[in-house]
Amino acid sequence: MPQCSGHWYSGRAARLVFVEAALVGVALSISGHQARGWRELAALVAAAGCVPAALYLADLYDPQVMRNDRTRGANVLKALGFAALAAAIFGLLGGGTLPRGALIDTIGMASVGILLARAALVARLDERGHNRVLVIGAGQRAAEIERIVRSEAYGEYEIAGKLDPTVDLSEPQQIAAGGGEVIAAAGALVEQGEVRAGEVALGAAAEVLPASQLIVGPGGAPSQIQGPVAEAKVAALRPAEEKPLAAVVPLPTHPSPSIAVTARTLTGAVRDLRVDTVVIAADERRSRMPIEEFIRLRLSGVTVLPAQRFAERVLRRIPMALVRPSDLAIGEGLNSPVRTAVKRVFDLVMSSILLTCAAPLLAVLAILIKLDSAGPVFYFQERVGRGGKIYRLHKLRTMRKDAETHSGPVWASHRDPRVTRMGAFLRKTRLDEIPQVFAVFSGDMSFVGPRPERPFFVQQLKTQIPFYGLREAVKPGITGWAQIRFPYGSSVDDARAKLEYDLYYVQHQSLFLDLAICFHTVKIVLFGRGAR
Repeated sequence: MPQCSGHWYSGRAARLVFVEAALVGVALSISGHQARGWRELAALVAAAGCVPAALYLADLYDPQVMRNDRTRGANVLKALGFAALAAAIFGLLGGGTLPRGALIDTIGMASVGILLARAALVARLDERGHNRVLVIGAGQRAAEIERIVRSEAYGEYEIAGKLDPTVDLSEPQQIAAGGGEVIAAAGALVEQGEVRAGEVALGAAAEVLPASQLIVGPGGAPSQIQGPVAEAKVAALRPAEEKPLAAVVPLPTHPSPSIAVTARTLTGAVRDLRVDTVVIAADERRSRMPIEEFIRLRLSGVTVLPAQRFAERVLRRIPMALVRPSDLAIGEGLNSPVRTAVKRVFDLVMSSILLTCAAPLLAVLAILIKLDSAGPVFYFQERVGRGGKIYRLHKLRTMRKDAETHSGPVWASHRDPRVTRMGAFLRKTRLDEIPQVFAVFSGDMSFVGPRPERPFFVQQLKTQIPFYGLREAVKPGITGWAQIRFPYGSSVDDARAKLEYDLYYVQHQSLFLDLAICFHTVKIVLFGRGAR
């Protein structure tokens, strides 16, 4: 999964953006020479730009949506239909003087190219990802990593196998197959050669490997180590009562699984299973780990990551189920003078642009608010800023004047009776948030950051959610990573889920990530997603 300025993004989505932009460019270059004058050329460019814009607005560059739509392609066809309609409108704005067929050629060639590209890059019938993962561990953390890869990686990763580091291979042991049948590996399936110079063996050569050392990929073992399931029964080789059965680790299921017997070294297992990433997910930190082999794997180009860092890459959030206190305590500083100065300039520029564009709209909204209900146009609340500092935040009023006189501070709810008719519209469109730019100018807020919360709720959440205070490492923002990735939060459970995104932002904040959040915020506001 690629990284830019510390932020992880979908490699498959990035490839689609690049390929489809190139296809639109090719279609435009072929038909663009027919345009006469800058007006016709501008109309063609705007029409061609409708294609990637429609795909983006339909979330068709989101890995989850791409995977769900890959078999039928219904959403892609709908998006291309809307793109053609918008392109026709731009053609009319071009004066209707475009050469005959130029607009149809541009949209037609771009659409056909995009459908073919998505058929090649997205519409895959299997679940195999571009990156094969070997999980080191046999407990809850390893199981959570497997779940994340299978249900939330959306084709970026696949499980190549699972390895239990706690099993001692110094003596031969029996194998318990997934179906409960006791089998043994034939000698030919076990690597008997000596360890190469410089390699660190996991254990002495074993006649029969334990069950947890069997690595089975979701699509079967690689061709070079496939073979019949070991035919010899343990009873035929060794009485079953001589040795206790090895602990059975749940293996990935497959209709016709192939058993792949690992080499006597981790390096050999990685080589045989064509592993790209090794994830260390042992529950106990004191588990016996082949550190030297991990180092050698990194030198050979294999990525080796602890569970929580791997999950960050896949989820673009920090899953609290995998985080240990030391994971957050150790690392680079969260702020630096250069980063702070760049972010301050970014905040002032973006806030100035927003206020300049929204000033006429604010005047109209102020009149509508006064006509809709009694009370002031603006209201202020105390919020918690960076380092726990309390500051005043101004917003357009969306509730009745006496909304919290009797109830006190409470979470907002769906169809909240305290919200006015005009307030419901303002919340849906997020226009009530615009006056927060004044807090950005004063330095209490940033344009991008965690959502500012009220002191009453902050004190409550700090006692119920571990690490909640880490949000205060940066200034709160008008928009943020959690705001565009998670719906509006109105409970402790929602706050816990949003904290995972806030912590990701705190750890990976950068100008690139801020720009990406602002770009996605436009779509969120246009479609009124996640508002309440």
